[in-house]
Amino acid sequence: MIWIMRKIAFFLLLIITVAPSLSFAQQPLETLKQNIEKSIRVLEDPQFEDDSRKAEQQQILWEIMQQTFDFKEFSRKVLASHWYKFSAPQRNEFVKVFSEFLAKFYLGKLQDRYNGQKVNFLKQQMISNSKTLVEIEVTWKKMKVPLTLRMTNRSRKWKVYDLSALGINAVSNYRAQFKSILSQESPKQIIGRLKDKIAELDEKT
Repeated sequence: MIWIMRKIAFFLLLIITVAPSLSFAQQPLETLKQNIEKSIRVLEDPQFEDDSRKAEQQQILWEIMQQTFDFKEFSRKVLASHWYKFSAPQRNEFVKVFSEFLAKFYLGKLQDRYNGQKVNFLKQQMISNSKTLVEIEVTWKKMKVPLTLRMTNRSRKWKVYDLSALGINAVSNYRAQFKSILSQESPKQIIGRLKDKIAELDEKT
């Protein structure tokens, strides 16, 4: 199960590290396709092959990731009812440190593990004017992995806020982890825990 989650984390970052969404008038699937192709060009850019430029490449990916992944919606769904236990300032801080933790933990893995994986864009299913499901398929070591992305529209931009693959859902996975922790710790302690994790990751780089 752990190795599956690691692969899901890779695929998640492959999808969400994309360029800014285009106008709301464009179909989500087409927007996602164009954006993924842009992100792959960043990963395949030969100027970043030198290890001395990996940090620069990661920063670019992080900036793109912030523009295309709806961290607030993701965080709200992860915390579920616990979201309302956080004050407004605490919610903002949680979104900030949680997204920073995810980026620092996964972007390095994405840079190391990306190796020309192919993405097939299958279909989209509009749930409402502001919600859609997009189905794609990633080929990894001759294995085709289907993924379902949930996208939402904010400020006339389509953004990813959840992903499911191989029966594992990103929101549900993190929700289970935080549910256990929040039964013992306060919002302030949770935010402090995430800051400590970020500091640990910084020490390793």
